[in-house]
Amino acid sequence: MSVQNIRIAFNSSMRVLGKGIWRDLVNIRRYKLRLIGWLMNMTIGLGAAYIFGVILNFNPTTTSETGILSTQVFVFFAGGIALSTFDSTALWAPMQRVQQDIHYGTLEAVFVTPTSRIAYLLSPTIADSLLNLLFFVPSYLIILGVHGVLTDGYIVGTTFLIVLLTIISMISFGLFFAMLAILIRRIQPIAIFLANIFQFMCGAFVPVQAFIGINKTGGLILKNIAQIFPYTYCYDLFRFYMFGDVYITLFPVWLEYVLLAASSLFFVFLAYFLLKHVEKKAKQNGLSIL
Repeated sequence: MSVQNIRIAFNSSMRVLGKGIWRDLVNIRRYKLRLIGWLMNMTIGLGAAYIFGVILNFNPTTTSETGILSTQVFVFFAGGIALSTFDSTALWAPMQRVQQDIHYGTLEAVFVTPTSRIAYLLSPTIADSLLNLLFFVPSYLIILGVHGVLTDGYIVGTTFLIVLLTIISMISFGLFFAMLAILIRRIQPIAIFLANIFQFMCGAFVPVQAFIGINKTGGLILKNIAQIFPYTYCYDLFRFYMFGDVYITLFPVWLEYVLLAASSLFFVFLAYFLLKHVEKKAKQNGLSIL
């Protein structure tokens, strides 16, 4: 492929991506109650984290496995709730975009035009991550303030870096899940199942390190499953930088960065493989498969 053709393909992909993101942002603005609902969910979540922080204490096993003190329960829960806002970037946003286009019969147009399908699938995840970031920042500032580190530049910088890496990893998983939404029409049960994994198994509310302390055999199985998903390392690294060296990570910090990158790339490659499979199947059997 010549340089000119590469430039044309790149510009076309950027136009598709930009128009898709703009469409989603405009649609969200039209449904203000949805925005209010997101704000209420975050408020209720932080309220629940405060209640948990007052009435709950980590057991000795959890404390020894993670290094988290009983006085830090609120920050632990609040951080998990805040960071979990980005799971919709990986699940609900791409699923709703694909299912909406299937319903209106516009998905076929994407597969018959000479443009990037990846850009089409990226746009809902990026738009959703931008909106979630707007709701995340206030709760993030509250967590930093309660933890007494709002003016600590190192903690603010490192934790926000993990937030950005979380968005990137959720976008990579969103590409994979969008392809599943094309291949499997009624994918809501899978989305609910994965949402539960993201919120509970990956460490939003219960430290993954403590699973074995709850049940030796079952905890080991859950821990191994959690290590497949990049979200696990996002939670773990966020808490490492929030709590400092007293926090005991699942793996060495440098290795968690490697695993986060590797697992994110894995889902991107898997999405690309599924996309080629769908395109090949569409050429052989017609666009009715969409």
